[in-house]
Amino acid sequence: MSTGPKNYHHGDLKKSLMDAACVHLAEEGADSFSLRALAREVGVSQTAPYRHFKTKSCLFAAIALSGFEELTRVLRDTATKEESTIAIVIVELGLAYVDWAISNPEKYQLFFDSVLIDFSQYPELQAARDNCYHVLIETIEKGVKQGVFLARPADQLGAFLWSCIHGITSILLATVHKQKLGQQLSDSTNSATSRLENDRRALIEFAAKAISV
Repeated sequence: MSTGPKNYHHGDLKKSLMDAACVHLAEEGADSFSLRALAREVGVSQTAPYRHFKTKSCLFAAIALSGFEELTRVLRDTATKEESTIAIVIVELGLAYVDWAISNPEKYQLFFDSVLIDFSQYPELQAARDNCYHVLIETIEKGVKQGVFLARPADQLGAFLWSCIHGITSILLATVHKQKLGQQLSDSTNSATSRLENDRRALIEFAAKAISV
């Protein structure tokens, strides 16, 4: 984490705190995180962050909310592309999901780390998560109506497809994290990860075919 005070206007303080927190999470993780240390990083008084976030969990929840909203926009843009068949769209959704997570690992971590955020305490965060997932469900529902996907409940098909995409994403992120820490990977792990990295489209297409007629 970079050191030294920075000049931020108070009107931008909330965003500045969130941005600086993302950098810290990406570079050093959550273990060493504190609102007081974040205040020093941003260059404000130690009490200033508490005007916007009562606890660091509240800050993490705000970052996760922003992340879900951002990912939802990416997925909706992907789902509404013109001249794309539903079979192509479902694969593109998977690729967009993986690409976004790889580019925003600190936000993606917050989506699933119950130690850092108790989702039950943040209804708006639960709603944002559901809205994001619903893009996939809506697309599957269209595919079922068109006879492209199996005539099964959309939430069942969605759970299967998402688990495949999330699995690919999680493995890639875990590998990147280990490499940052300088940990050696076995030859078999390197081989499998390289396949995931280089053939992610083919793997997502394979998963999509599993729910196709």
